[in-house]
Amino acid sequence: MEWNYQTIEREGFALQVAKNNTNGPELFWIGSALYYPRVIPREMAETYQITVVDHRGFAKRTNSLNETIEDYTLEKLLEDFNFIQTELKIPACPVIGHSGHGYMALTYAAKYPEQVTNLVMVSTGPSHGSPMLEAEVYFQKDASDLRKEAHLQNQIQFQKNIEESPSDFFIHYCVSLEAKGFYQIPFPSRKFWEGIHTNKLAFDYLFGEVFRDIEVSDSFRKLSIPIWICMGKEDYQVAPYYTWDPILKEFPKIKMTVMEKSSHLPFLERPTEFLNELQNALLGR
Repeated sequence: MEWNYQTIEREGFALQVAKNNTNGPELFWIGSALYYPRVIPREMAETYQITVVDHRGFAKRTNSLNETIEDYTLEKLLEDFNFIQTELKIPACPVIGHSGHGYMALTYAAKYPEQVTNLVMVSTGPSHGSPMLEAEVYFQKDASDLRKEAHLQNQIQFQKNIEESPSDFFIHYCVSLEAKGFYQIPFPSRKFWEGIHTNKLAFDYLFGEVFRDIEVSDSFRKLSIPIWICMGKEDYQVAPYYTWDPILKEFPKIKMTVMEKSSHLPFLERPTEFLNELQNALLGR
């Protein structure tokens, strides 16, 4: 699948945007314009016209001023997404966020409801706070000895990697979780990260503080659009699927699918099943 790229500069950040050449329904995908086209399956890219946008954590900086936390507030990111969607004349459509980017998609839909028709959160737990503690419990209880040993070896390599290039901490961290985030082990996930730039402060702040303290229920209460949450049953990288249960009892209209034989990237690992479930969710089935 061919993807076309362009760069939109916003407040000292060069935000990349990727778009495929399919004439299907529009999807607005938040995250990294380099990473996600590498993991979005062909079945999905041939069905939907997908626009993938960077957030500032992945954007190269174009000014020489020292970066601050204020550059990476969630409010700033949401304004970027709205600017890009408006600038590119992307009509109101479903917005998708994967992992921590699911919180960005959620809060974007809540702040700019006129831009979003459906919300899709994939492999996103209730928060990166206390529910994340259950991820390790679930891993120790459910994972095979082979998976646990692979994870141990990955952690040893992780320490070496961050000593060699500490600025790439987020990438090294994601790669170190291969045994927790991929159904197939070992899995060569580093290839997905080749050439990708990261701003460490953005991830330290957003993933370490903002998403730790986020209250997803606050945003859910503002939304009247259909919401679909998709979790891999063997995803040990974020809070496990069952940590959603107390929240979903409060919001019975939210649909959640737990995909078997799948981990942190269900759309990559189970593309046909994921596409079927996505289409059903977008059609309100």
